[in-house]
Amino acid sequence: MDKGQHLRLVILEGSGTPTTKVVALSTDMTLHLSAQTEDSSTKDTTDTNGSWNEYEVTQRSGDISFNALVGAGTDAGGKSFADFINQVSDSLINWKVVFVSGSNNRTVGKTVCSGQGKLTNLQASAQNRQKATYSGNINIYGPVTVGND
Repeated sequence: MDKGQHLRLVILEGSGTPTTKVVALSTDMTLHLSAQTEDSSTKDTTDTNGSWNEYEVTQRSGDISFNALVGAGTDAGGKSFADFINQVSDSLINWKVVFVSGSNNRTVGKTVCSGQGKLTNLQASAQNRQKATYSGNINIYGPVTVGND
């Protein structure tokens, strides 16, 4: 079993050999995949007592939610709140969920899965005398590829 800090969302930027950037000061991340099904049982369905339905997947969807602290300054190896602001658009983002290690948990290891998505929500929260945080949501577009490295 690995701990949560060793599983991170990274964003791939640029073409050719893309730069891999972690979500800087990340506190948590959730990957959610789902499939919508429809009953496909017919009178031809083989079921000896007639009480079990058969289902077909009609569509799939998914999203990634992440939370992080709002940090001051820039972070060359990571994406901060300010870096995400202009990505709330209709543009695709290349992402990966990876195992990490090393300094600041930024040495990328094996890929769990990867794909593309659009950043559809970015929200900052700044309560008095509390650390400022932000959250984001990426809706997955297209297939999710299971890691093969």
